[in-house]
Amino acid sequence: MSRENFVFNIVFYIILTAFFIYIFVKEKQLSNKIKGYVEKVSNGFCNICGIEKESSRKKVFTVFNGIESIATAIILVLIIQRFYIGNFMVPTGSMEPTIMPKDRLFGNMISYKFRAPKREEIIVFKEPIQNKVLYTKRVMGLPGETVQIKNNHLYVDGNMIESREYSPLGELGNNVWVIPKKGDKVEIIPGMNYNEAYMARNINVAKLQEILLENPGEVKQALPIIKFLVNGKETGMILDLIHNKDILDSLMKGETIKLTLEDDYYLALGDNTNGSYDSRMWGFVKEDRIRGKAFVRFWPLNKIKLLK
Repeated sequence: MSRENFVFNIVFYIILTAFFIYIFVKEKQLSNKIKGYVEKVSNGFCNICGIEKESSRKKVFTVFNGIESIATAIILVLIIQRFYIGNFMVPTGSMEPTIMPKDRLFGNMISYKFRAPKREEIIVFKEPIQNKVLYTKRVMGLPGETVQIKNNHLYVDGNMIESREYSPLGELGNNVWVIPKKGDKVEIIPGMNYNEAYMARNINVAKLQEILLENPGEVKQALPIIKFLVNGKETGMILDLIHNKDILDSLMKGETIKLTLEDDYYLALGDNTNGSYDSRMWGFVKEDRIRGKAFVRFWPLNKIKLLK
């Protein structure tokens, strides 16, 4: 994390926390002020609509007051969930037995604003396949590391991680990958002129992007023979780059892409190694996709526990 981002995050959280403290301390005075504003708006509405009966005007005020209360509560909850404590539901069994389907988790949304994720931490992130769903996985590979799965274990820079087992599935399989980091030189090499291959099927860049989004993880089928190299070494897919229209346009013309990365990436794996759709299949997680650190399961109530 750059010094500029670190300083910005400190200032931001100081201001945001001070705002909440102010609301808490001045709650009564603020409530009275808001009530006064709501009453003015309510009276103005009644005057415009020609409502003169006192009982009707009170009902209108009650409605406006209720709307204001609900809106304020929703806004505050959204701010708290986005910047302090997130509330997530896990839809699949990819993290079994650590986390079961339909479990609800609290996520620490502050930590990664000030430090990078650490190995074996459980993260919540926006997946890079369709860019829609929040996934919950475990960070097992850090930026710049070399990873490989053999003997049903993950090896990082040649050292075996003994804490859990992983099957050599997907694109990773038994291959050796370099996890991209900020400043790395990346090459994306197409194995053919895709424009010619797709011309007869009337597929352009926009259509190909649509195909990739509708068929998660099908990059290798939509763009066969494509290679990703980090500092000259072949590695896994960096989907954030593939979904860039300009890069995809160049690849379809058979052009090799060369660029310098501006972000760090991570390898994210599910604890349920044979039932997890994770980095082995679709590549790396860009750092700014990570929303928070899952730290406690609060539902179901009989299974409340800290997550490790």
